[in-house]
Amino acid sequence: MAYYPKLKHFLPERRNHVIDKLLQLKDQLKDQIPVKDLEEHLMLATWNIRDFGKKGGFNPQERLPESYFYIAEILSSFDLIAVQEVNDLEPLERVLGIMGSHYSYIATDVSDRSAGGNGERMTFIYDKRKISFKNIAGEIVLPTELLISKAELQIDGGKVIAGKQFRRTPYLVSFQCGWFKFDLCTVHIYYGDEKKEDEIQERIEEIQAVANYLSKRADESFLEHKSLILLGDFNIVDQDHETMKALINSGFVVPEKLKSPTNLGQVKRYYDQIAFKTTKGHLEFIDAEATKGEKGNAGVFDIFQSCFNGDDFIVYRDQLITTGEGKNIENDEEKLKKYYHKWKTWQLSDHHLMWARLKINDSISYINNCRIK
Repeated sequence: MAYYPKLKHFLPERRNHVIDKLLQLKDQLKDQIPVKDLEEHLMLATWNIRDFGKKGGFNPQERLPESYFYIAEILSSFDLIAVQEVNDLEPLERVLGIMGSHYSYIATDVSDRSAGGNGERMTFIYDKRKISFKNIAGEIVLPTELLISKAELQIDGGKVIAGKQFRRTPYLVSFQCGWFKFDLCTVHIYYGDEKKEDEIQERIEEIQAVANYLSKRADESFLEHKSLILLGDFNIVDQDHETMKALINSGFVVPEKLKSPTNLGQVKRYYDQIAFKTTKGHLEFIDAEATKGEKGNAGVFDIFQSCFNGDDFIVYRDQLITTGEGKNIENDEEKLKKYYHKWKTWQLSDHHLMWARLKINDSISYINNCRIK
């Protein structure tokens, strides 16, 4: 639950509007997302928050104060969230200040812009009351045989295999939630240009590299009674595309309930994924349709159903025309309305949030497995 006292000092001209939207958002979350519990389930999510904290770039202006409340409200419904496209940490800490002191985060340093990393961080936000960070974290560095876009070079008369590391290095962290011990790896796979064969091929190779590397790591984790979950923004085109095959051919499983598009465009894209590699007794994911009155165990949360929807255009019209693009179309209402749907993605995101509820209390199974056979 988010921390609301700051609302009392909130922009008087929009305070009631923001309160109405927050209440609508809370109702949406209550209707669509299972309530967190203490011991039985882990509420896990992944969300690419567009240019979060980025200085300059494509973002036409700073996020509005209410955007931080909406983001905090959404994140507060989950125990552990992988967040991509975090740059400057100040906005992230601002969100955590609304979420409450029981939330913390772990983040990488910024990725190298010159290497195509766009200055982004890989980040995990977690509820300290329920999730324990097991003091193990690291970025994945590929061995020579798994390098991306490999090429054979002649150097001083000898042959050398050269290749690339990831544009944005995947981040692997060990956590524990109740009985459940697990390694969680978040990624933001290279996008490039889908129309350019070499760039889409590099995207495929990045997915293959991280999935193959972690598949072996998962097999080792089983010996330590741990599971491995791979999640984040994979920039997967669709379920039949080579980008998806590169993930599942390594042994990871994507539940049917999570095979849904997460982008906001008219063309459906299955960019975000949560994939599992586990064995019986390590992790239980109930991949079934929700029964009447239940919310199910996984899904994609529509971030614009309650906030910054079409009804809000008139509220933010004055904000739109302070941006360069908005000022140029100030007198064209139809173009301005169309621009609003682009502008709002920098207030929340251009990705919906993906989530899964995992059963973590396996004490009965553990006790039974201790029987002498």
